[in-house]
Amino acid sequence: MSHKEVENKPIHGNPPDEQLANGPIENRQCRDLICFLLFVGATAAFVVIISMGFNQGKPERLSYAYDPNGRACGHDDGVFNAPYIYLVAPLVGYLNRSVCVSQCPNWQEGAKQPTRLECVVNNVITNCSERYSYDGVNDIRDFDVNFLLNSDNYADEPSVDKLFNYSTFIYNSTSVLDRLCIPAGDKYVEKIYGNMDDIASVQVFQQWVADIRLTYKILFASVGIAFAIGLFYMLVMRYCAGTLTWTAIFLYFVCIVLFIIYLNDKANAYKTRAALNTAQGISDTDNQDLQTYYGLRGSMIGMCIIGGLSLLGLLCYFNRIRMAIAVIKTAALFVMEVPSVMLVPPIFSILVMGYWGLWIISFFYIYSMGDVKGSSDTPLATVEWNDNIRYYLIYHLFYGLWSNALLQAFSQFILASSACLWFYQHSDGQLIHFYVLESFKRSIIYHFGSLIFGALLLAIVQFIRFWLEYINYQMKQFQGDPKQPVKCFIDCLRCYASCFERFVSFINKNAFIQIALTGDNFITAAKNGFYLAWNNAGQFAVTSGIGSVFCTLCKLFIAFSTTFLCYMIITTSDTYKEKLNSPIVPTLLFFVISYVIGDLFMSVYGMAIDAILQCSITELELVKAKPGLLQKKRAPQPIQDFLEEHKKS
Repeated sequence: MSHKEVENKPIHGNPPDEQLANGPIENRQCRDLICFLLFVGATAAFVVIISMGFNQGKPERLSYAYDPNGRACGHDDGVFNAPYIYLVAPLVGYLNRSVCVSQCPNWQEGAKQPTRLECVVNNVITNCSERYSYDGVNDIRDFDVNFLLNSDNYADEPSVDKLFNYSTFIYNSTSVLDRLCIPAGDKYVEKIYGNMDDIASVQVFQQWVADIRLTYKILFASVGIAFAIGLFYMLVMRYCAGTLTWTAIFLYFVCIVLFIIYLNDKANAYKTRAALNTAQGISDTDNQDLQTYYGLRGSMIGMCIIGGLSLLGLLCYFNRIRMAIAVIKTAALFVMEVPSVMLVPPIFSILVMGYWGLWIISFFYIYSMGDVKGSSDTPLATVEWNDNIRYYLIYHLFYGLWSNALLQAFSQFILASSACLWFYQHSDGQLIHFYVLESFKRSIIYHFGSLIFGALLLAIVQFIRFWLEYINYQMKQFQGDPKQPVKCFIDCLRCYASCFERFVSFINKNAFIQIALTGDNFITAAKNGFYLAWNNAGQFAVTSGIGSVFCTLCKLFIAFSTTFLCYMIITTSDTYKEKLNSPIVPTLLFFVISYVIGDLFMSVYGMAIDAILQCSITELELVKAKPGLLQKKRAPQPIQDFLEEHKKS
């Protein structure tokens, strides 16, 4: 099919609905009711399962430490008054030698060391007194920090393993999480975790906290500064997107020309040197300068081909670039005129975080519905489930993915619908919040089922990806590195699943935009969105490429500009610079906060670009079918200017 045929082909395989001449279709119906009823049933099942978890689960038992008899220290009968687990030989390989104690042994330097633990004996630790003996072999070596740090020196002595397996050591300790007694002292911590004194010392941490408390007002101010810089960037995009784009293209060709000139000069220099070598009797095969000349000459020809193809692509895609610039300008105008859309991502982010908080809590309750008990190998809790509980956990995971995808679908639809409504009604004097509120109403009343459908497809793919990752992890755990053919097969499946997830996300996004425009059900909207992208692949690619560049630049511009301004405030203002220990931690927080704000801007801006692109293509097709529509000047000014120039050309 020729380029002309593709460009003239209607976007849906059929002419655009004439009702779109008045903007997004108002006469809407409830769509995909079956999916809605399916989700209601799935939610009811989810509620039943988590209710069972809250009634039957014992998550508190997961937090206890267990002695070798399987008793929860501080909870079960016999050890209720001994809430701490004490490792009588606190080294890897001997963690099964533990006992419940009423308190962690701790004494001041110079005080007398206790010789007996306040413990409850078990099958492994049968004596709470300190002892170092086995079958009459006495080893009086003190179990102290020096021994711990130098225990490798005794690794070859047969008595050491016997000593650790049959002796009870009492050492100065401290409690962790009110559950576990660990040896006290910096030397022992350093032995386990490495030399981290400069990073993890309490003094440095306290300095970090003090710096954050000192600069908390600037931290809050950085949010407003980032928003202001984001709006400024939108203003720049509104008026300068075309200039920036064409300047970047011009500089690209300038770089290619300069590189070709450089390669040509270097090639001529090596050609001269090669001629001198030939005159001295050096053969062509031994003439390195000649070989270098050929390489540079080939590189120069390759760059000429790249430059020529780039120029040809520019000529072929000139109108597409102009339309992409118009779309980017219009999207910036939309964000500036409808600032309430900036509330959509943070609100749904809060909903997502709240939902996952509930999901995690309910997961632990369902997880603990099994038989929670101790193990003779470790002081941590182990859980044994029956098949029903396993199915509950699997369903709980799938519903979590489905609900998360649904919240994302709501956010995408509201942004897309707001952009589509504004595209046609921006000059009608509507309140700036009308578009967001109307879009939210439509998502609930008419398109809940369609959003559920799209979220279900995405959740299924994500669920498959999860199990592929789990299978890959289990293979490595039980077999080490899997055999090459099996590993290659699993890696290919993981790659295919990842690619398919991105494809489904792309289909969903375009389907939601089509639903916002036409009010169709999900399958029809997905088909129309796919045809739209397929028949206008060049325009989608150009707009997406240029838009991605500007979105990335925006995030970096907001982050670095905000960070720089806030850094200058805390390092030059007398209020902060004299009291500040170090600007590093506040500056890092400035960057994180401003980058999140930049990402928020771009989530709105990126969705606006996609929605306005589809509106613009639909408008272009309608104008082709009915040129009189151009006189109504319904589209925003950047798109209107493009349509008028396009008509002239």
